[in-house]
Amino acid sequence: MSPPAISVPDAETAGPEEEDAPPKPPVPAREAAALLALRDANPSSELPEIWTAGSDPSQWPGLKTAADGAVVELVLDGRALAAVPAAVGDLSRLEKLWLSNNGIRTIDAGISKLQRLESLWLGSNLLRTASLPPSLSALTGLKQLWLPSNHLVELPEAVCDLPALEWLDVSENKLTTLPAAIGRRAPSLTRLDAHSNALAAVPPELGRLSALRHLSLHFNELEALPGEIGGCTSLVWMTVHANRLREVPPEMGRLTNLSRLSLHMLEITTLPPELGGMSQMEAFAAFKCRLTSLPGAALAGWRVCRRLALYENQIAEVPEEIGEMEGLEELWLYDNRLTSLPKAIGRLGRLQRLWLDRNLLETLPAEIGGCGKLQELYVSENRLKTLPTELTALTGLRRLYLAGNPDLVIPPQVAAMPCLSGGREYGGGGGGGPGGGGPGGGGGGPRGAAAPAGGGVSALAAAVEAFKLEPARREEQGGA
Repeated sequence: MSPPAISVPDAETAGPEEEDAPPKPPVPAREAAALLALRDANPSSELPEIWTAGSDPSQWPGLKTAADGAVVELVLDGRALAAVPAAVGDLSRLEKLWLSNNGIRTIDAGISKLQRLESLWLGSNLLRTASLPPSLSALTGLKQLWLPSNHLVELPEAVCDLPALEWLDVSENKLTTLPAAIGRRAPSLTRLDAHSNALAAVPPELGRLSALRHLSLHFNELEALPGEIGGCTSLVWMTVHANRLREVPPEMGRLTNLSRLSLHMLEITTLPPELGGMSQMEAFAAFKCRLTSLPGAALAGWRVCRRLALYENQIAEVPEEIGEMEGLEELWLYDNRLTSLPKAIGRLGRLQRLWLDRNLLETLPAEIGGCGKLQELYVSENRLKTLPTELTALTGLRRLYLAGNPDLVIPPQVAAMPCLSGGREYGGGGGGGPGGGGPGGGGGGPRGAAAPAGGGVSALAAAVEAFKLEPARREEQGGA
């Protein structure tokens, strides 16, 4: 996503206040010359058309000036730029430089003169590792460095020597490693986006980033995480999905502030019980893995967890400790090997949606009637023979999907429930996931009949949306 361009109203469309506004002070001559140098260094860009000779630079699109005329913001997103010349360093008051979505191949070392620069966005360009000058480390006030969607194969050490840096985005490049120095010399870093690269490992020094709150490492080639990652005790969001991890380090249980964790699409077969130390966990995803069991101690520690996605695994049993998750609202367990549910499921008084499709369930516990806020229950394609009459206590139940249970005999009391009137959900209710009506259900009924709930969206996309694992960039950087 690119930063928004700053627009200047036309005289024809300007409101009364804008027409009566006093004229802007002129841009200082040295800075005007720097802007012209930027224009002339990019003859094939849009700048020659929008920054015309003889016009007032203070009125040029993409600029914001201070009360004395000095340029403080330069936003030239998507203007077909190819180079950033040394003269840009003469914009000595510049605080924000956004040049995303261009064709920039080189950044002159003169940029290091921008001592007031706080935000530098260079995403979606043609930058390579050698394009970033070592003098970049002179930007001692830089807080945001945004380099996604370039051609970086290595992160230069200069990037690690930015003492004020809070947000570093190097996602969607070709990085195979992160420098160890990033953990030693970037003490202010609160957000690190390194997803969608070719990372095979992350340095243990990353665990020194005690101020880090957001860490995205998904879609890489990671085979392991260092135990030192448990030192990032300020972490709130962490995405590690779609890697090659075979185990989760137990030291991650020290991340007591973590509220969102995505571990889906990994090769893990179990989860360490120490994860129960994540007492602020609100949304946990480990679907499409190889899990065969769940640690009761971990579930018992997640009392405030609202969403738990564990579908498409090989889980044979849900531990009784599930009843300790008193804040749980949505539970995805479809496409596993469950033969029964624990009685403790009835203690989930806030549960609203429960997906159990395509398991091996023969019955549901009578205690499920204790889930007083349950609105949607998906148990299609199991081995159900009967249903507990306690389901009638679920007066808020709007959807009950039962298709694909050929031996099921529904008690009259249950058959009379409004959610089964007309037999629509029973005869045509599909399950969650592909071909079903759960998160991302592709259709109700056995592989095709229309389901009331959101068909046509993939299970993966729906779950990621539900977990909101990617916070909005614009909100993160202050609404600009």
